[in-house]
Amino acid sequence: MAEQDVPALVGTPTPDAVLAAVAEHGAVLLRGGWRHEDYVALGDALMTASPYQGGFHDERDVIGGDPTTTTVTRGTQGMPLHREASYAPGAPDLLMFRCERPAADGGATTLCDGLALLAALPATVRAACEELTLRWESELPTPVWQRMCGTTDPEAAERMLRQWEPYLRPWESIHIDVDEDAMTVGFGTRCTPPTLFEGVPAFCNSLFISRPQPGEYHDRRLRVRSGTGAPVPEDLVATAADVAARLTVAVPWRSGDVLVVDNSRYLHGRQAFTDAGRAVAVRMGHLRKEGAA
Repeated sequence: MAEQDVPALVGTPTPDAVLAAVAEHGAVLLRGGWRHEDYVALGDALMTASPYQGGFHDERDVIGGDPTTTTVTRGTQGMPLHREASYAPGAPDLLMFRCERPAADGGATTLCDGLALLAALPATVRAACEELTLRWESELPTPVWQRMCGTTDPEAAERMLRQWEPYLRPWESIHIDVDEDAMTVGFGTRCTPPTLFEGVPAFCNSLFISRPQPGEYHDRRLRVRSGTGAPVPEDLVATAADVAARLTVAVPWRSGDVLVVDNSRYLHGRQAFTDAGRAVAVRMGHLRKEGAA
């Protein structure tokens, strides 16, 4: 695995320069000892930051009372490559990480370019991926969905969840089923959705996190199948994982580093570590309209 095979900018580049680098390369590393307040200011200039709401996935801690800035996922396990929140409506456009303290061992953030990954797949697998639709499903026990939605009325809860529908992209959909035991929320999307800046297909999804390697983080609350209801072909995922392993690069952290990632193009993960003092913050959000112009 290569190290730091992403462009690095030093000093204090302008938000426009950072965004231009992300648009061209998909990810950019900012070296130079970024202070927390400067990291937050850069994020606010690039994107409308999304507040962390916990709920179904309560796996981060808010930093400094700011709900738009949190720790990364708790724990020291390795994290399979994935697209942030690809299993739900409103996946962020940009991710921004800042290292407060690197781990003494391991703990690098891993990156894989979904454009390069799709291009490197065997032709038949690439074609199958481009045609494949996915349905991510989360089963919420009745007490959980009632707490999350603030109601005991299933119809009211469904109306609340369907408020996302006007904001869905043309290839996305929401599916909701309720019985006396649980609510199952399904989200339909593509295996290779178009990228933010170029609008071309990329293998940018969370299939690998649904099939982790031994010892890696495993989110057992999510399940995925094809849009037809059939299982996602195991050989397709295995082939893509093998190719991704060859293309993945590691970003070894230094204190004060900032990493900005196009979440529609790049998969990200992390290497396992044992140093519990590792401290990395994350912010995420949607590109400001003026930045997209």
